[in-house]
Amino acid sequence: MVHEGGRLAERLRAARQQSFVGRRRELTGFRDALAGGPGAYAVLYLHGAGGVGKSTLLRRFADEARDAGRTVVEIDGGAVDAAGFEIEVAEGLVLLVDSFERCQGLEGWMRETYLPKLPAGAVAVLAGQEPPDPLWASDVSWSELLRVATLGDLDPGEAAELLRLRGVPDVLHESVLAFAGGHPLALSLAASAASRELPVSRWTPSRDVLTTLIDQLVGEVPSPAHRHALEVSAHAESTTEELLRAVVGNRAAEIFDWLRRLPFIRSDRNGLHPHGVVRSALEADLRWRDPQGYERLHHNVATHMLDRARTASGEAVQPAMRALWHLLRANDVVAPYEINPVRTDGEVYATPLHPEDHPWVRRMGADSAILRFWLDRRPEAFTAYRRASDHTLIAFAAHLRLTEPDPEELAVDPAVAQAWAGAETAPPRPGEHVFITRYLYPPIDRRPAQAGILMQLQSLEAWIRSARLAWSFVVVPEPDRLLPLMAFTDHHPVAGGARMMIDGHPHGVFGHDWRALPVDAWITALNARLLFGPDARPGRPAFTVLSRADFDAAVRDALKNWHLPDALESNPLLGTHLIGDRGGNPAQTLRDLIVEAVDSLRDDAREGKLHRALATTYFHRAPTQEAAAEKLGVPFSTYRRHLTRGVERVAERLWQLEV
Repeated sequence: MVHEGGRLAERLRAARQQSFVGRRRELTGFRDALAGGPGAYAVLYLHGAGGVGKSTLLRRFADEARDAGRTVVEIDGGAVDAAGFEIEVAEGLVLLVDSFERCQGLEGWMRETYLPKLPAGAVAVLAGQEPPDPLWASDVSWSELLRVATLGDLDPGEAAELLRLRGVPDVLHESVLAFAGGHPLALSLAASAASRELPVSRWTPSRDVLTTLIDQLVGEVPSPAHRHALEVSAHAESTTEELLRAVVGNRAAEIFDWLRRLPFIRSDRNGLHPHGVVRSALEADLRWRDPQGYERLHHNVATHMLDRARTASGEAVQPAMRALWHLLRANDVVAPYEINPVRTDGEVYATPLHPEDHPWVRRMGADSAILRFWLDRRPEAFTAYRRASDHTLIAFAAHLRLTEPDPEELAVDPAVAQAWAGAETAPPRPGEHVFITRYLYPPIDRRPAQAGILMQLQSLEAWIRSARLAWSFVVVPEPDRLLPLMAFTDHHPVAGGARMMIDGHPHGVFGHDWRALPVDAWITALNARLLFGPDARPGRPAFTVLSRADFDAAVRDALKNWHLPDALESNPLLGTHLIGDRGGNPAQTLRDLIVEAVDSLRDDAREGKLHRALATTYFHRAPTQEAAAEKLGVPFSTYRRHLTRGVERVAERLWQLEV
């Protein structure tokens, strides 16, 4: 029986070795410790989030130690107290303690009493979820003998190798890795499920996989409020106490403190971030388990993030934009276009373009005459993106803020001319401007991901924070390829600009009228597509955008038809921001606004005569203007002057409400 058991043990060991991938640095360090060479450690404190592979690595350490002729003692920290460490100490002992976080109360005793009694040449590995007590570092006697290592995810190549060894079809690797990343437990669970899938082209996690991951990685939480905070952290790009206060209320400080101590949560200057696989599992589980709860969560977090994006200042602007864009992503649409939540902190940074950068920009942009024109004419419109490690310029963008068509610009740049032609459907009104993203270089397939994120955030900032923005336009090469991304952002081909040749290459010009679909309605539309699919079209239709002349004409028509509700139903003002989402009957709302505008003149002694002319003509319904003048007791010419000025004042008041 012993012989048979030994054969089974060897088969198990062979299977472990065959499926083991990665961890080269940890294995090298452990082998050095076994050999006892210079600089080798005596104690390794290994910590990392649940499911990251600590137990698997300890089993590999045990195999390596036995191969080296060492005596191996393996202890489960969840089933031991101090007495459990009273083991027979032998020369060449290798002590491996798993789940050390479950006997963390013994850490001081281990450091001060137990480990120093081990014989020279012994090696101990303490593996748990919690980092070591800072007292280890403050004790100089441990400085040469202790190594602390954080066990992280497998790198992409190692993760793919694990899937291959587990028999996952190549066609499913992309979708499995998109969910599991390099997390070993998630990869193993996904591989076990995916290797049994019928022939499909995409894998999604089953409920069993999600439940197992959440149970293993998160475990039990203290209360529903804590669970809700976890779900918020999974949904938001980063979680701050301010965000928790907005969605969980007055327990925010307490729960934030609990969150930050979880082993699968990391923190940086922008807030808390769960491990990617924890984020994925919590998101997928909530969306399946409570779709309405998921919708409420998304709405609450998005509302908070939009407010932050609008009000942030200084260095807080870019993180606020990134947090909002993270919520608005739709992975199936935008993942190929670099809008996934890629960290940009410290790797790439943006600066104004310097004069000495111009030769490099000309070379990157094929030194076209159009590019040279804009560099000379609007150098302030260009942004440089530099690699932080050596400050090298790696990408550039140009965003043009224009207030009116310029003949020279129209003659030189056909894309800008096409944008202005598109704006003619609803031209910018006085005080408004257009924002044209003219250059984003290098092209998307050669653009560094971090630079691409910063470019997207710069555009988003202009769309959300620009006062009196009428239109935004994006000029893109390879328009056919980028149609999904443009549609996602509600930028649509302008007439005649869907595909045009510029400098011998196809380009597309895509536009968005921010008066017709303003920021709040745009965010609502993006949220609906994210929650309910790409065809969702919630909310009110686009607003009507009137020129000032057309607006004034509509006001005059509304005054004349004030007593005729049926006639008001066709007034163009009903589709404008003036009526907007005020609620109630739109025609009645228009009547009320007209009364308020007319009555506002009554309280001004200088304009009371204008009020009387308007009220007598339109509200009291004098049969003719001559009769109105007679009723007011003024000459007809005076009456006409007062009426004209009164209509102008009412139109101006309503226009200010409109814009």
